[in-house]
Amino acid sequence: MIGSVYASLYASRLTSALPAGLPATIAGTAHGSVGAALTVAGRLAHAGHPALAAAIHNAANSAFFDAFHAANYVAAGIAAAGALTALTLLPAHPTRSTDDTAETTALGSPAVAAALR
Repeated sequence: MIGSVYASLYASRLTSALPAGLPATIAGTAHGSVGAALTVAGRLAHAGHPALAAAIHNAANSAFFDAFHAANYVAAGIAAAGALTALTLLPAHPTRSTDDTAETTALGSPAVAAALR
């Protein structure tokens, strides 16, 4: 679930942050992963397109961290919900079975007490 939230947000934020008129092959590669987007930016910088490279690099970084923060909030919410569920549904103390009561009674007998001295 957390990965789905991240992937969805990364893709939508990257789409809105990428420069207009970017060739579809470059945009498609950038949407593949953050690493792919940064690799494309590096290749564009070495090919003599530093402004376009910087725009793709900044768009990928921004989209990654925005999605990462949102996914972390989702993870924190899931963890908090799990903790609250455990707090409300799990018993506060272990339950005693009838076997435990019989054993406690047997250990508390005068004969056992005398043997332990």
